[in-house]
Parts: sequence; structure tokens; C-alpha cells
Amino acid sequence: MYLAKALEPEVQAWVDQGWAGVTDTTLELFNYWFNRDEETTERFYACQRRAIETIVYCCEILQVRTLKDLFERVIPEALYEHLPLKQEVESILFPKYALKMATGSGKTWVLAALLIWQYFNRINNEKPGNYSYRFLVVTPGHEVLNRLLDSFKGKRDPKTGIRFPETSDYKRALFMPEGVNWRERFHLEILEPTDVQSNTTPPDGPFVFITNWQQFRLKTSTQNLWAQYTGEDVEEMPRGEIILDFLSQYPDLIIMNDEAHHVHGKKGATGEELVWRQFMNLLYERLRASHGDNFGPFLQIDYSATPFYGSGKKKEYFPHIVYDYDLVSAMQDMLVKQLFLEERQSIGGEALEDLDFRAERYAPEAGHRRGEIKALSAGQKLLLDIGRFKLEQLSREFKQKGLNKKPVMMVLCEDTRVADLTKEHFATLCDENGNYYDDNQVMVIHSDLKDKKLEEARNRLDKIDIGDDPLRVCLLYTSPSPRD
Repeated sequence: MYLAKALEPEVQAWVDQGWAGVTDTTLELFNYWFNRDEETTERFYACQRRAIETIVYCCEILQVRTLKDLFERVIPEALYEHLPLKQEVESILFPKYALKMATGSGKTWVLAALLIWQYFNRINNEKPGNYSYRFLVVTPGHEVLNRLLDSFKGKRDPKTGIRFPETSDYKRALFMPEGVNWRERFHLEILEPTDVQSNTTPPDGPFVFITNWQQFRLKTSTQNLWAQYTGEDVEEMPRGEIILDFLSQYPDLIIMNDEAHHVHGKKGATGEELVWRQFMNLLYERLRASHGDNFGPFLQIDYSATPFYGSGKKKEYFPHIVYDYDLVSAMQDMLVKQLFLEERQSIGGEALEDLDFRAERYAPEAGHRRGEIKALSAGQKLLLDIGRFKLEQLSREFKQKGLNKKPVMMVLCEDTRVADLTKEHFATLCDENGNYYDDNQVMVIHSDLKDKKLEEARNRLDKIDIGDDPLRVCLLYTSPSPRD
């Protein structure tokens, strides 16, 4: 992480000088955000503050125009010592930054603060051509999309699905001062995936378009067989083309990429460019060609706890990481969930090391690497018992102490069949109140569920934190991604 290490002392020295060189708008925001009264109940964590300051330092003080420009300003020797790094950096033609922040350390609030920083600098006409109030916020899937919609539009009532705008993060006093110069001037149209269609009238003013990266599928260069033999184009225009047409109407854009590790990669398995990179390159080229001298800014900020390609010995961090706040630091600062290990030495006379924690399988058939799953192993049942006893213990203790919290148990299963077998196993057991772990208490959710069942499961999962909702055990299986 060449940039993050090199920038750390630079940014600290700049902060010690009172953020010298920033715009009047930025200075007013920084003083409001970071120099708050001691009695203020809400404030940014130190890691959030430094992430915000680092991005602003790169944009306002260094004023870089490409990723290569940033390297040459901060640590040029890295490019000439590592040829693959140089080639990767030179392939990115616009400013691109990544914030590496441990899960739970508040990346969503950093995203909100940086959006507000761009927005107010733009409407205050600070350094024209350097700021925008048009945003594309990209998420990896349904759950993160909903979390960001909660942040922008307010949290939903899990039972009715109705959102409460007053619970939006952007309504918090933390993010902007009250009054006619600030909050009363913050008007941002919020667009969801279905709001952008081929016939959508483009907003005239500030907007944020929140969507998931799977929407960026582009036209393929090859026709399908039906089209080849009939001459008919049976496919509607891909969503990526519609989004490209929509965004290309604007000369400037800020891209915020949440959980960015889901979309980044150098090449696919067959050597082709990945969809995200194709889309970004096309979008950049189209905006630049369409708007000429009026083009810009075009800026991408990635947010991830794990911004790297590959795994194990082949792990390679993104070249554009400018700030690193790791999990150990987050745990020491008590910003993330603490980990505790439950240890058991034996079960039924067997030593722990003799147990297999994978499912029992039949002998493999010819030509197959593994046999079909037969049953849960003794090791798996032990793990389930440990988790279940802990769940019931916490439930009793919370009740005794009058805590209005509901402990829940999540089980990550190795296969969809294991998830189903685990549900069957729970159905034979009773909870601390003598009730069986039936369908009301236990739910299976995995990617092989049909669309309707998957949507029902997601809706149930949204309600799991409600105290009077009976669901307390969730059995999950997630298909491995290519990086796994």
C-alpha cells in the first residue's frame, strides 16, 4: 500500500497546519465536523476523520488529475521499481482513490461526508471544474443497496416497508450546520435502480443514482444463435447501455463504490476486461468526448475492508489505496464487534482433534471428486450445540438484566444441502423455554432459492432484530465468489 504509507505523514503535517490551502467551504465544514464542542453527543471517529482528510488532501492540495499523477507527486520510485504496478496505474486515466477501513468502522458516514463536501463546494462555485453535485453510488448487491438507501432515504419499517425520511443519515446534525447557507440548500434527488430507464427525463439539479454493479452489463460483440439465424435482436438494450446514456448527458460525475472488492479485478478467467472496468472506461471516454472543455471532474472513490485481488500468497492490494485503517486497530479502538472463542475439549469421549467439521458424504461415484452429502458430522453438531447454548445463555441473561436486545444466531453452512440438514437437526431440539426450534424460529436462506422464496427470506431477515419476532436462528449458504 505505497500511497497510504507515503501519504500518512504528509496528511498529518497538513492537518497540524490547520488544513492550509483548502476552500472556504471545506474549511467551514472541517471546523464544524472536527472542532465540535466537548458536549456534542455525535462526532466522527478519528479513523473517519482521517479518511475524509486524506481524500480532501489529494483533491484540493495535491490537485491530481490521474492516478499516475498521484504516484508521481507522492512516491514516484514505486512506479519505476515495480513494472506491473506502473502498467496498472498507467491504465487508469482519472483520479481514483481507495479507503481501506475495517468493516464496522463507519465507511457509510465517510461516504456521506465526502458527498456533502463535494456538493457544497459545487453549489458555492468553489474552483469551478473541481467539484460536482452529481453522484453515482455503486453497491455489490441487494443487502448493501438497501443499507445505503436507508442512509439516504431513511430506515424502513420492517413490517410495512415504509421509509421514515427523518431517520436518514443526512438529517443528522453531525453532517451539516442548520440554516439558510447549509441545510436549507441541501436538495439531492435520490434515484434507485428502477428510476433510470431509457425514457427517464434527466434531473436538472443535484442527484445521486444508487444502483448495484450487476446493472452495468453492456452489449456483447457476438450475436446469439436465434439472432444469427433469424436476424432478430431478441434482447432488450442491456441495463449498462441505458445507464451509460443517462450519465453521459452530464459533464461531471463523482463515483462512490461501496464494498469495492466485489467488482475490482485485472482480468477475468478468459483474459477479458471485467464488466466494471469496461463500464468505467466507456463512461469516462464518452463523457470526455461529449463535453470537451467542460468535462470534469470525473472522480472515483472506493470503500472496502478488503481491497485486494486474489488471496493467500497471490494477494495483491489495490494500487490506489490512500488510507489504511485495519481490523486490529478497529478492535483496539472498540469500533467493531469483539471476537470470543468458545473452546470444548471433547464430546462423547472423543478428542476435539479427532472430529471432522465437514458433512458426512457417500463414497464418490466414478468421475466425481466428492460424494453426495449424507448427514451432519459429529463435529458440525458440536459446533451447533456450542452456538445454541450460547444463544440460550445470552437470551436468559438479557432478560434477567432487562436489556431490550435480542441475540440471534447465524450459521454459515458449507453447502445448500448442509443448510437444509441443519434446519432438520434444529427441529429435533428444544429451546430454553421448552419450545421446539420450528419454522418460526429457524430460517434457511441461500442463493439457490427461487426468486419469490429468496425475497420472502430477505424480508424475514429484515425483521430479525425486532424483539417480538420469533426468528432467532438463520442458516446461510453463499456461493463462493471467484476470489474465494
